[in-house]
Amino acid sequence: MNKKHLILYIIILLLITVRVVAIFVIPLADTTEARYGHIAYIMATSNDWITPYFDQNVPFWGKPPFSFWMQAISYKIFGMHDFSARVPSMIFTIFSIGLIFHYLRTFYTFTSALWGVIIYLGFLLVFILSGAILTDPYLAFATTLSMISFMMVMKNQPSYWGYLFFLGIAIGLLTKGPLTLVLIGGALCLWLLFDPINRFAELKKLPYIKGGAVALIISLPWYIIAEIKTPGFLNYFIIGEHFQRFLDSGWNGDLYGSAHKQPKGKIWILWLAAAFPWVFVVLYGSIKNIKNSVAILKNSNEFAYFFAWSVFTMLFFTMSGNILVTYILPALSPLAILIAIYLLQYDFEIKVKRFNILYILALITPLAAIIATVYLVIFPNKLNTQNGLIAKYENIKKQNQPIYFIDDRTFSAEYYSKDNAILVSNNAHAIRSKSNYINYTQFKQKLQDTQDTQDTICIAIYKKSVDKVIEHFDLNLKKIYEDNMFILFVGQYNDLNSSIKTSNKP
Repeated sequence: MNKKHLILYIIILLLITVRVVAIFVIPLADTTEARYGHIAYIMATSNDWITPYFDQNVPFWGKPPFSFWMQAISYKIFGMHDFSARVPSMIFTIFSIGLIFHYLRTFYTFTSALWGVIIYLGFLLVFILSGAILTDPYLAFATTLSMISFMMVMKNQPSYWGYLFFLGIAIGLLTKGPLTLVLIGGALCLWLLFDPINRFAELKKLPYIKGGAVALIISLPWYIIAEIKTPGFLNYFIIGEHFQRFLDSGWNGDLYGSAHKQPKGKIWILWLAAAFPWVFVVLYGSIKNIKNSVAILKNSNEFAYFFAWSVFTMLFFTMSGNILVTYILPALSPLAILIAIYLLQYDFEIKVKRFNILYILALITPLAAIIATVYLVIFPNKLNTQNGLIAKYENIKKQNQPIYFIDDRTFSAEYYSKDNAILVSNNAHAIRSKSNYINYTQFKQKLQDTQDTQDTICIAIYKKSVDKVIEHFDLNLKKIYEDNMFILFVGQYNDLNSSIKTSNKP
């Protein structure tokens, strides 16, 4: 092993180690991680592998189940821990890395393959999502599998790559749905535009009948069974999630949250952050080769392919008003390959005062992650999670005593309390698609029914609403814990109708 390869191995090990440590020490945060972790928890405990549930008895129609299957299986294997739901995302990110490595190792050099891994893992968005409870790492793997497979087919590699192309589509359909077909098909169409006559012939190399049958056999049965089990799923998922969400920036039909309204075209600004720090190489190479860009796209089949794959996602979401930065993830696999191929001409050495600045770029993400992880460990309340609050509640509760969240309840509260967090609200929107809740009248009655006991009651109140809530329910409480969103109070049941007073001493 030469010295350069040893350095690259160390950087890769550092990237993976830092991310794995963060998986274990950082709790699940609101909203997405805690929400999806809770959905997977319900699947694992209920053993219902057909319908993901947003809440107890509330079906989740927003996503197909593949990512929840993986997380629920991980729960079954490793137990109900935070890292259990995160491990599958890391595994599928490593699968994506394996495809990038294999392609570059097969057609270029071992060194370029190592750099391709470093670049991909070093993208800020990839690093963050590689250990996060989201559907995007699974979609990124699915599209990477399909697109790399097609390139292997074009380069006359073994025939099984043609079937892997359709396997990627099947996984994507079970992860994000028809969006997979849009991202893969759209990238291929854009690639064709640069030289339609010659490149159209390449498409004929795919085993459409047998491969398409494989994709349908794997993915279609779940869609049919899911609609039979919970009628209305297909209409909401296909029409609502894929058309109305894309076309209507103010879409109010989201059953499980709200639309992510953003200015049209902002996806490109988000891309700059997602591809950091390697975006500087992209900008440098683009400016340097802008005069020859059209000729390169027409004459270089490979460059045009990875370019079309990398930019189509942004082009597609340019006109959408509902976007998240996570949507960019499928576009970063081809970008890592393009950067690795581009830097190969410099032998992966761009020096400033005898120092290779590529090493600086490679170390930015892991060093920043170390700082961020240490910061969140020291100041856990800076993270949007009720992990600490629920832990405090678990220490003071008696038997199966619930905790009441007045007016607002986060997903992390549901997840960490194992559905023992009861929402108290009169707001119809707040309780939409939620279970385990009561209204104000029911809560007052529950307090009155338990006045004669000597047990404590646990109440979590949103910080801005403390005075209003205490006055409304005429509460006598003692402050126990505070995070960045809620304050946890306890009080005696027989004190609840006494005069309004609170103690802020923990």
